[in-house]
Order: sequence, then C-alpha cells, then structure tokens
Amino acid sequence: MKGTSNNPPPRHQGTKKDFFFDVEKTNKAIFGGALKFIAYGLNHTTAPIQVREKYALTPDQIKELLKGLRSQAPEAVFLSTCNRVEFYLVTEKPKESQEVVRKALGKYHRLKPEEVKKFFYYFEGPDAFRHLFRVAGSLDSMVLGEAQILGQVKEAFQHARETGMAGPLMNGIFSRAFSAAKKVRSQTGIARMPVSIPSVAVELAGRIFSPLSDRKVLLLGAGEMGELTAKYLAEAGVQELFIANRTPEKAKTLAGKLGGRALSMTEGHKELRKMDIVLTSVSGGDFLLTGPVLADVMRERNGKPLFIIDMGVPRNVDPEAGKVEAIYLYNIDDLSQAAETNREARRSLVESAEAILKEDIEKLCSWLNTLELVPTIVRLREKFEGLRKTELEEFLKKNPGLSEKEVKAVERLTHDLTAKLLHDPSVTLKNVRTAADRFEFARMLNEIFALMGKNDE
Repeated sequence: MKGTSNNPPPRHQGTKKDFFFDVEKTNKAIFGGALKFIAYGLNHTTAPIQVREKYALTPDQIKELLKGLRSQAPEAVFLSTCNRVEFYLVTEKPKESQEVVRKALGKYHRLKPEEVKKFFYYFEGPDAFRHLFRVAGSLDSMVLGEAQILGQVKEAFQHARETGMAGPLMNGIFSRAFSAAKKVRSQTGIARMPVSIPSVAVELAGRIFSPLSDRKVLLLGAGEMGELTAKYLAEAGVQELFIANRTPEKAKTLAGKLGGRALSMTEGHKELRKMDIVLTSVSGGDFLLTGPVLADVMRERNGKPLFIIDMGVPRNVDPEAGKVEAIYLYNIDDLSQAAETNREARRSLVESAEAILKEDIEKLCSWLNTLELVPTIVRLREKFEGLRKTELEEFLKKNPGLSEKEVKAVERLTHDLTAKLLHDPSVTLKNVRTAADRFEFARMLNEIFALMGKNDE
C-alpha cells in the first residue's frame, strides 16, 4: 500500500462537498494566508508494518526533531502510535517543513528522503483539520471506534506543550478536536461495543483455539496494551494466563488483579515450550523472539503448533519465525482483517459521526477567520463606537437642557477621544511582523474585549 505526499488516500481526502463552507476561500483566509496548518504523515493504509516500525522514535529523538522544526514551524505536534506517525504543523513554509521532517527521519533510520516521501500523505487547512478530527474521533483507526487513540492524541499534544511547541494556534485547534471526538463517542453508537487492537487479538486467538479456557496463554509485556490484552483474555475465560515483563513488579501487579502468574522475561522464554498462544506487546527496537530461538522451542514441542500474535511496533518477533514449521505468526497488520468485520458493522454509524465533525470543523474555521487582525481591529472600533454612542445617549437623557451647539461639542469630544484611544493600538497592530504574532495579538484582543459572541467561539 503506497501513498504520495501530494495525493492522499481517497477515503481521507477532503473536498468542497465535505464541508458546509468554501474550502478554497477558507484556505486563503485562515491566518491571513501566511500561516498554514498542515498534517503530514503515514498510517496503516499507506504503509505496512515493516515500514511503520522504522519510524518509531525515542523520546529524545522526538525532542530533537521538534527542536529542529522550530525554525520552519513555530508550533508542532508529533503523534506516534502502532498504526500512524504524523506531524501537525503550523508553518509559513509547508514545503520546507516537510523537507526537515524527511531529512530527520532519514537520518534516524538511514532512509533516503525519496523513500520517506512515497509513504506519506499531506493535508492543508480544512483538509488537515478534518484529518486530525477523524483521527481523534477514531474514524481513521484500524479498529473503528477504538478508545485508545484519543488518549494518544492528548498525550502527543501534552508533550508538545511541555517542549514549548504548542502555542495558541495548536491550543485552539486541538481543544476543539478533543471536544468533537467526545461528541462522536457520546452522541453516536460508535463506542457502545468497545473494541481495540488487543480485543481483536484475543478474538483472533479465540478463533484459533476455542474455547480459550482450555489453553495456556503467555503475554509478554505488561504496559498499557499488555494490560488491556490481559483483561480481554481473562474475560474470554483463560484459566492459565502467564504474564512476563521486563519490570517484574508490573507483571506481579497485573497477574494479581487477574489471577494470572507473573514471570520474569527469562522465565517467560522458558515457558514458551508449554504454551498454546503467545501474545507480545513490548517496546524496543530489537526482536524479543528470534527465529533460531523459536526453532529450538519447536524442536522440543514435537510438532505441537504455537500461535504467536505480535502487537508490537516495532515488531517483537522476527518475521523469519513464521517460516518455522508449526509456528503461526500474526502481526498487527494481520489483525486488520479481523477488525474489518467490526468496521462493516459500524459503518452505518460513521455518517452521523462525520456530520458532527463537519459542524465542529466549520466552527473552528469560523473562529480562526475571526482572528485575523483587520477584522479584529474593525470589531474593536465598532465596540468602542457602540459604547460611545450608548454612553452619549444616556448622558443626553440626563441633561435635556443642553443646546444644539453643546450637544455637538460633547459628541465631537467623545468621538475624538475614542479615535485617539484607538489610534496607537491600531497602528501598532498593523505593524506586527510575523503571522504568528498577528494571530496571538488578535486572539488576546478578542478575549480581553469580548469581541466575539458565543456563536463565533
């Protein structure tokens, strides 16, 4: 599956028909045409697991990459999950920003920029908003409606805030994406049957061995995904559940909750010989289970089959292990076929979810459009003028004995005073140099002077 930087996958691509507003007009209007909000990345629809796993970065690499983007993009959020690697950028230089990303990823993984480019998609303006909102709302997930993605997007945004790369623009955009995602989950039936990658993995295990209650299952990894998997296994009736983790205390805690048996990683490797099903979800770049190790294990099993479901990204199990006789190896992309049944069952709910997102994206674009400096200055002048007229009318009502000449004098005085009060701020605002600063000044003015009504927010 391949994508291009200029031609996103058709099911993701936004068009004028997708929105309640004119996309081209909004693209030009937002941020005064200077700053652009872009989404640049790859996911399970454009790149297979052997490509996606190459883009898994360490926390230090993420910080370095975000710092490297600072010169091209004043605000940036990096999202990395087992099914996607995405950059959300606010930038005046979209092409230059993409090039920085490609070079950085190529440096980390010795990939040529051309190799990076062919798997990535690119969205800009309202199309980028729509992509972000669909991601947060789990409409772009391998498992439609899965709950984990919203937390992962929030975590990515929080990381950007902590590194100083999420400012007023990202705050406004992402907060609205989170709100829209919550509406999708609460106002549609898409979350009524909670499904996730771990649940699909356990479902697949159940198809292979039914009932699961008679099988020995080893879970390698007690992190967030491992814990979810363990819970689904317990709910599926697994009686003999073994949990191994690099941090033994985590394995003990999880095993204690679910009635399983905790092991060290070394002990887990030894127990492979007795297992029917092995599920892995461990972070790290090296294979946890190699082909030669599993070949040795299988020689001791006398042909008894071993089913392994690898949920790690990067992968935990050497793909070569799948060639060993009687080993049946599945990775996270293989789970997508099992997830497709779920997707078909929920497809009717997507339409109502998309309608919610459209409305919230329209509100976001309207809010951004109101934050241009010129309309902000106009609204500021209109507000001051309205206050001036209201106060003048009240004054004249309380002083009915004033002559026509005196009324004109008071009116001229209030008019000139308002104009002088607004002159310096107006001149200063028009001379603000960068688009990011213009946006921030406009945002602050709108908030301080309450220039927007509730319908504009």
